[in-house]
Amino acid sequence: MKKRFGILRVIATIMKILGVIIAALAVLGGLGMFIFSIAGGVNMLSDFGIDAGGGALAGLFGGFMVIFVGALYALIMYGYGELLMLLVSMEDNSFRTVKLLEEVISEDKPE
Repeated sequence: MKKRFGILRVIATIMKILGVIIAALAVLGGLGMFIFSIAGGVNMLSDFGIDAGGGALAGLFGGFMVIFVGALYALIMYGYGELLMLLVSMEDNSFRTVKLLEEVISEDKPE
């Protein structure tokens, strides 16, 4: 039997792949922000009135926030892909149940 709702399956797979990519980029972005604040960002942050120790702390806090928000967004994207797959599976199961019940009813009918 041909699989139904092929485009929804493709969209769900794309959403799950994007969720994983976003999670990886969030971790890299958070680490990069922290490293930048320690290595070379102290001079840049001093222009905004933040001293060297505060720059590292601001970078650490910013890095954690990037990782947290990115992980949350990645989780939402991946979860949405899983939700689409769940809904397609539920519809497929319901469709097969209806077909099976139709076969049982047609066999039991007296002619």
